[in-house]
Amino acid sequence: MLNYFKQHSKQRWVLPAAVIGAYPGLVVLVMITNQLEWLSLAVLIPIVGILGIRPAVGNSLMAFTILFFWVAGLREVDQAVRSGMWFHVPVVVLTWVFCFIYQHRTHEKELGYESAFSDIEERLILIREQYKTDLVVNVSNQKKNQKYSLLNRVSRVLGSQLQLDKLADKIMREVREIIGAEGGHYLLVMKFPDKSEPLIRGITEEQEFKKITEDQYGAWTTQHRSTLLVTDTNNDFRFKSLGPQALVRSLMLAPMQSEGHLIGVLRAESPRPDIFSQDDVRLFTIIADLAGVSAENARLYQYAQELAMTDGLTGLYLRRFFNQRFEEELSRYREHGTSFSLLILDLDHFKRINDRMGHLAGDQILAQLGERLRAEARVADLLCRFGGEEFAVILSNTNVEGALVMAERIRSHIAQHEFIAAGTSLHITISVGVGECPRHGVEMNELVRVTDAALYQAKRSGRNRVILAGGAA
Repeated sequence: MLNYFKQHSKQRWVLPAAVIGAYPGLVVLVMITNQLEWLSLAVLIPIVGILGIRPAVGNSLMAFTILFFWVAGLREVDQAVRSGMWFHVPVVVLTWVFCFIYQHRTHEKELGYESAFSDIEERLILIREQYKTDLVVNVSNQKKNQKYSLLNRVSRVLGSQLQLDKLADKIMREVREIIGAEGGHYLLVMKFPDKSEPLIRGITEEQEFKKITEDQYGAWTTQHRSTLLVTDTNNDFRFKSLGPQALVRSLMLAPMQSEGHLIGVLRAESPRPDIFSQDDVRLFTIIADLAGVSAENARLYQYAQELAMTDGLTGLYLRRFFNQRFEEELSRYREHGTSFSLLILDLDHFKRINDRMGHLAGDQILAQLGERLRAEARVADLLCRFGGEEFAVILSNTNVEGALVMAERIRSHIAQHEFIAAGTSLHITISVGVGECPRHGVEMNELVRVTDAALYQAKRSGRNRVILAGGAA
């Protein structure tokens, strides 16, 4: 449209020049033919046709004015055409003036149209660019909102779990769902300073556990405390290539940290190269950070729970947890008829140790005794410090015969063990009372009472011995 106006605006002199050039020829033709009326009609039709592309009213007036001057100039006087220059010159001048004024005004309108269309075109360009920008921003904002919603959900899911085992399972589930790399394998190791065994997920063999923490990739992550992305293990200059036989071609590792302490490593790997992207790395890092904080919170919670249930000196459970576990064993007996046994034991002549060597030495003896009891007990057994130098052991799914064997083994091993207190080596002995549910009672207070009575009978009988509830040695 703009090109059309620019092209036609240069032609505003065409019509006046054509009119001035055509008029003398018309005069000569009229003088020769003397046919003014037909000639005027012949001139009127093309002029009206030419000017028909212009606005209707202005063009009609323009054509009428031109024809008026032409007809007036060529009008016959005394059967002769006016041929004097004094008349034809004003006719040509007036015609040219009218044509020029009209074309000049038309040109001004065209310039106005050109300016208007130029503004419209510029606005359309700006609108198109703004639309593209808004579209990109909207898509980016949608992706950000989706990512924030996803991470918010992960934060809530992980933060709400205070059991480390279940937390590890949720971490693995969230990683698989969010990263979702095809053919990917996910590994998790959490190791706390106060825990002897690491918490492992996604690993079934010991050499794989060493791989995640001690291979060249795991060592790099734990050393730099930073997320690692390897798109192709055969082409990464930072690490030694394992060659075509490598089972892992692409991998990500992210450290799990809390307050600057490394508590674990999260790893994703695939047998195919170029599986993980930079977006995956960013999400993987955020999940690892959230998992690290959640794991530390869960560990502190469990530690607080253990402090409330365990004895700080011996590390054994307190009487409150003993009562809870005893009720669980009773419920199991009532539902399934599964018997269990109870051992109550006490150090012989412990007061003499405190009086002769001091209470600090006595605490050392108690702490070592707690270690020995944990070494002798089975995984399903519950060790408890009743108070002072008295201890209790719940033997799950054990009848009286098995309980007597266990009690005698504990007594003899402790009597043979060398204890160290205040830099002095000494041997101690224990007395043990044994009771069984349901043989000696089906209620906690009843079973504890008869077993405790058997313990005191062992002490009265000379100590360092095992007595069954009811008086049998």
